[in-house]
Amino acid sequence: FFCHKKLYSKPFFFFECHAAGISKAAKIVIVPPILFESHLYIFKTLASALYEHGHQTVLLLSEGREIPPSNHYRLQRYPGLFNTTTSDEFLQSKMRSIFSGSQTALELFDILDHYSKNCDMVVGNKKLLHALKKEKFDLLLVDPNEMCGFVIAHLLGIKYAVFSTGLWYPAEVGAPAPLAYVPEFNSLLTDHMNFLERFKNTIVYLVSRFGVSFLILPKYERIIQKYSVQPARSMYELVHESSLWMLCTDVALEFPRPTLPNVVYVGGILTKPASPLPEVRFAKFYCYESLYNLGIICE
Repeated sequence: FFCHKKLYSKPFFFFECHAAGISKAAKIVIVPPILFESHLYIFKTLASALYEHGHQTVLLLSEGREIPPSNHYRLQRYPGLFNTTTSDEFLQSKMRSIFSGSQTALELFDILDHYSKNCDMVVGNKKLLHALKKEKFDLLLVDPNEMCGFVIAHLLGIKYAVFSTGLWYPAEVGAPAPLAYVPEFNSLLTDHMNFLERFKNTIVYLVSRFGVSFLILPKYERIIQKYSVQPARSMYELVHESSLWMLCTDVALEFPRPTLPNVVYVGGILTKPASPLPEVRFAKFYCYESLYNLGIICE
């Protein structure tokens, strides 16, 4: 589906669709996370870049979530779990708990549990799904923090690509995870590990995979079963069938590790050209500071 990709230093990347039967101008639906406004800001920037290349973009957002109007994208609203105020309050409470010493993993799992509850509301909304199917989208962009995007793409029967900050790569994609020199998320380790640190890294990896396989993914699989989504697929299958993984980071910020052909780095999405610095008149001040004690008068 993606036969041409570019990464611009300005900082946008654009992709053009040349699949059979699909025109160059594609209709794309984006499923941003129900939390984290920074992710929504990235997708707004991406939508503007796609608009400049003739693509149509629709953002799937819950009612009450504030977003500035724009000609670059349309909105598809639905009654969800959070609006802007309640999502901010919920996220701030979680951050306070984490920074006060609470177990990070437990708080993250609770956040993901709210994601799955919101997904249940979306998948069970027949009016919303009918409206989405009527749009006949060419592509769905998934943020892996909002795994409901995989389920929605499967329901609509369309191609989907993943736009990730890197947290979900590489284990869930299927790439090798060299535990000897790549620290796991939340392990607090570096890429220089002794034997005991490598053992700790392995334990963190196993705990993370256990949590994903037995605590997170089954929540979405139960939603698929609850609404009799056909054909029946496991979440691992849906994740692995992504057409493209775009990592919103730079390779220079990552630990060296194996990658896959369908994974590209797209760092710099939010960067902008530097503005010229304002003129600062400090010569006379510097003169007084430096030469006053020598009895020299600066004009």
